Amino acid sequence: MSDWGALFLLFMIIVAILAFTNFTVMKLAGKNKKKRIWYGVACLLLTPVVFILTGLSVSPFDPYGFGTGMVMMIYGTLFALNSLGIIVVGLFTE
Repeated sequence: MSDWGALFLLFMIIVAILAFTNFTVMKLAGKNKKKRIWYGVACLLLTPVVFILTGLSVSPFDPYGFGTGMVMMIYGTLFALNSLGIIVVGLFTE
């Protein structure tokens, strides 16, 4: 697989994970403002778990570790920003 193919695959995986997270939170919370905020906080607290699981799943493919660290930082940051977005949506909706 080419480098661009691997990059595209990693991008599609994170988009799928974030879309699944958003769908699950919105489906479970419904129109309840408090539940949406609490689910956003729960997602924010799950960010270290996503960080560690990303490292464990990518590290066998990168023997030196720099690429693994970068993927972990990207996935962890995007998941945390997604969680903050869920909290903000919960705060500003009626």
